[in-house]
Amino acid sequence: MKKTSLALLALATYMCSSCASSSLVSPESVLPEMQLQQIATENELRVQDVHVFPKGTVKIDSSYISAIIFEDTIKNCAIYVGAEGALSALFNGAPCEFKGAPELNFSRGKKQPDVLYSIKLFSPSQGAMADEVVAFYFDSEKNSYCESQSLSNWYQTGNKNMEPDLSDGRCKAEGS
Repeated sequence: MKKTSLALLALATYMCSSCASSSLVSPESVLPEMQLQQIATENELRVQDVHVFPKGTVKIDSSYISAIIFEDTIKNCAIYVGAEGALSALFNGAPCEFKGAPELNFSRGKKQPDVLYSIKLFSPSQGAMADEVVAFYFDSEKNSYCESQSLSNWYQTGNKNMEPDLSDGRCKAEGS
């Protein structure tokens, strides 16, 4: 019995250390300085006016998805995807507020998680702030995370028995 317990303990320790060394990183507050500089330059701002939302950056393998807040009179937010040295703003909104850290969602059974940001975004049709989800999925052919309105809708109200249509996925900002 004692040997079995020791063997199970050794196996559990090995498995936990393997999980800890996984390339998947939980939400954090860091973004490479070079990418912050690139975001500031692209938006004609000083680096001091570009802020990473606390625990709003997810690093998966060599890709980053990062929630950014710009200092301005109106609350502006953006979500940038960085992969293989390229950086793309795949979401911009104003007025906009992040509601918390992104969710890493494995419910579709894919190797890489979907990344979901809950936000409050001004809706002109409602004349008020509305709750929204901005959803990203990993496109293995493009080796990048992509934003999809259809995936956002699927997570909010879709039929979970059917796969979402990802044909609207944007992996690079327009003009990139």
